[in-house]
Amino acid sequence: MKRHTWVMQTLLALMVLAGVKLADAGVIYPVSPTTGQPDRNAAVTISLFNQFGGDITDTWLPTWEPATGGPTIYIGFNFQGTPAAAIVSLKADVPLPATLDGLTNPFVKAPSATVPLLVLATSRYPGPCTNVGSATDPGYADPDYVLNATAESRVAGGVQRDLFALTSQDCGGIAVIRATVNGQPYLFTVPQDSNLNGIPDIWESRFCPGNSCPVGNEDADVGPVLGSPTPTGDGIAAFDEYRGFIVSGHHVSTDPRQRDLFVRLVNPQCGDPANSLLGGGTTTFPDDGSTAFDNLVSLVPGSQIHLLEYNPGHTNTAPLATNPEWVDRFVSFSQQTGFLYSNGLGSTTPTPPADDRRINANAVFPLGTANPTLGGGAIHRGLRITECLEPGTDPLGTTGLGSPDGPDNSLVYTQRIVNYIDGLIAASTKPLKVFAFEGGAWVAKTKADGTVDRNFVISQALKFYVAHELAHSTRLTPTPEGTNKVTYGYHHAPGTGSVMDQTIVQKIDSKSNAFYIPSLYNGNDQSSYKTRD
Repeated sequence: MKRHTWVMQTLLALMVLAGVKLADAGVIYPVSPTTGQPDRNAAVTISLFNQFGGDITDTWLPTWEPATGGPTIYIGFNFQGTPAAAIVSLKADVPLPATLDGLTNPFVKAPSATVPLLVLATSRYPGPCTNVGSATDPGYADPDYVLNATAESRVAGGVQRDLFALTSQDCGGIAVIRATVNGQPYLFTVPQDSNLNGIPDIWESRFCPGNSCPVGNEDADVGPVLGSPTPTGDGIAAFDEYRGFIVSGHHVSTDPRQRDLFVRLVNPQCGDPANSLLGGGTTTFPDDGSTAFDNLVSLVPGSQIHLLEYNPGHTNTAPLATNPEWVDRFVSFSQQTGFLYSNGLGSTTPTPPADDRRINANAVFPLGTANPTLGGGAIHRGLRITECLEPGTDPLGTTGLGSPDGPDNSLVYTQRIVNYIDGLIAASTKPLKVFAFEGGAWVAKTKADGTVDRNFVISQALKFYVAHELAHSTRLTPTPEGTNKVTYGYHHAPGTGSVMDQTIVQKIDSKSNAFYIPSLYNGNDQSSYKTRD
């Protein structure tokens, strides 16, 4: 088998040297310098390769990771399908306006009276990602790519060829490359972006079917009228969803057709950090291999829940010193002082600054009404849930009703929940049972070994209350229920089986001490929640 592989590679190399055209893998075509449109009949094209020489033209998208930065790929030029030599440079000589007008992608400068031709230049987006970095960092002053204009002789696609190293310094930048091949000048956008909206063709084909993102400022999950009083979307434009976010230390592009919810846990507060129950304490829940946010995922089908700076089983008190994943002004919470925030001037304030919890600080298309005091577009936020270890009995959790864009914070009183569940367990000596509502019926749940103990009950209860409180910050509407049309406020009646049930139900009989703890939201909850004002 190894011998056959060597023979095929040798044959392929000989075919290339003889001028035989390579099989049609994807290529990137040059673009017109006056219209920016690709010339799909051009004799000169480029191919992209990874460090091992594999062709990634059809799959590569620029990204950036906090730990490693952006990846380096290699550009190879083709003339009539065979490898060709080239002289290259990064086209970053035209400083495009830094103003984000929400109408065009800033790597494109439209024709004007003074400059009658279209101008393309390598992007200089603010920050390396939609939620990480700022407009004052080097990623905004400098181009989003570094191009080594000296060719390296490497094996790529099974043949020896001249390649040029291109390093991404942004989650979704566009490189504009000048090249001279056989004495003729060409211009390329890498990745290929035929409609010049900053979103590569290969990404649009999957997430913007039917040309649903022609400009990049579209929010397909918003609803019939953008900016209407009751929007259903998340306020994140298609381009900014493509560009993506850093979530718990890793780059994630989001689906522009689904609403996204960003969540940050702050623990512990109101007591000794060694006693934190959601991570970092002597006893950590859940203890069944799940996370405190598992139930929340069912609010958004498709797992569009993003946990920022989250490390399961550990404390998540302060933002990471080198990689804050949103604008975080939180300082502390206690029952005596309430929430305290940094005012940016070296002291604290009980009033959250306008940009606290912002997840779109670097949005190229910040949808919504601009905030003139911050010099940008609309602020869209994630949710913060804070663990309080204060003992007591009531409440078990509290939240400001609204949407993530509102001035709301969720609190979960974990020690109170543990005390409450312990009291219910102590009410009977019968064997413990746990039921969750799935597929229209209550289904028994156990640990992996088939048993149910105190810690398992507490774990399910804590997951219920975490998801319950966070959902109050997604503006769920009250639902009158039952034959008497009773309203339970922003809850369902106990026992319906939704995470938004008013409370957990306990049933004690001659055989068991059973806890009915919902783990899923119902269909009405999933359709009515909001992720922006």
